[in-house]
Amino acid sequence: MKKITKIASLIGGVILCFFLFNFITNKQIQKNDEVTSSLNPEIAFTTSSNATPLKKNTQQVAEQQIASIESGPEADPNYIVECDVEQITDYQGMSNGEIFASFDSSLSEHKQLAYALFSDLSEQASRLDKLFSFNHRFPNNSLALEQILGLCTENKGHQGCNQQLVEQAISVGGDNAAMWFAVANFHASRNALDLVKDALRQVNSAPLFEESFADYIGLYIDSLQGRPNENFTRNALSAFGAAATQPSFFNIISKLCTDKPKQDVEFLQLCLSLGQTMEFQGKTNITQNIGMAYQEVIYELEGNDLALKELELRREKHFEHSIILFHKATNLALFDQRLFRSWLENLRNLGEQAAARLVIEEAIELSKNTFYQPCP
Repeated sequence: MKKITKIASLIGGVILCFFLFNFITNKQIQKNDEVTSSLNPEIAFTTSSNATPLKKNTQQVAEQQIASIESGPEADPNYIVECDVEQITDYQGMSNGEIFASFDSSLSEHKQLAYALFSDLSEQASRLDKLFSFNHRFPNNSLALEQILGLCTENKGHQGCNQQLVEQAISVGGDNAAMWFAVANFHASRNALDLVKDALRQVNSAPLFEESFADYIGLYIDSLQGRPNENFTRNALSAFGAAATQPSFFNIISKLCTDKPKQDVEFLQLCLSLGQTMEFQGKTNITQNIGMAYQEVIYELEGNDLALKELELRREKHFEHSIILFHKATNLALFDQRLFRSWLENLRNLGEQAAARLVIEEAIELSKNTFYQPCP
């Protein structure tokens, strides 16, 4: 149980630390505290003692960066323009939910998917129902299929959650490890262990590992373009809020990779390989850190102290990035749509660590120009 808690803590802590809290000011964080307390443990921000803390040397670096930043733009070579998110006002007129609801009759696949993913729910239609309706009209959309597979782990009785759905997902995204992970979760929720093993083998051998987070954010933002009094900053903040409240589908495989390796050597090797694949091929911090947690479970079970030490060194290096500067750069990106989209594209193609480094470098370079005035 302790291992499951550790993995769940990583799921929650990392995704909100790196994707939501870096984009929202203190005022909005206070509002979100009320929300996150009601979220399930897999996605809620946690300060549990089981969560992996930032290392002391990283905290010291952050403190030094704060001191440097406070010295002012002339003295600080890492100066980044700061804009005040609190100055952004809410839209007049239709809410985002109403905008997405209006896409119900759209002929556009893009807007129909936004309707299925982001429109408000009613007693008559669940999120899964909306996605199945979309899938019936547009059967080759990998983002929709991955979401459907995840929701089917929680809705086992739905008539559409069947082997035909799995085969469709494999046909569309069979070269993508992330899709195979969703398939593994689907089978795990039904305790089909042989099928889980087959899917995990495909995760570990797939040529691509394309996660959907950047596509999810991009879809949300793009769907709101062109509305009256459009405000990109507000759209981006709303997109991250929507992403943060999505259910997590890691916990079923996490439980298997905690329990089964004790009795099944094949599961031990599959879970170890899964962890390595997620760490080295995953695009987001959340995926990479959960991959590390899977490896830690196996190494502790094996009593492999050397591998544990090497893993801890990699984990420490993984967190040795410029936290304060990343916060400032992504805050700036909220007010500079080109910078934001550059970061999002790098996140999609290069991964979160490389995207963070590049957005910091570009934000510093832009801020050197005295004519650069992105703030409203």
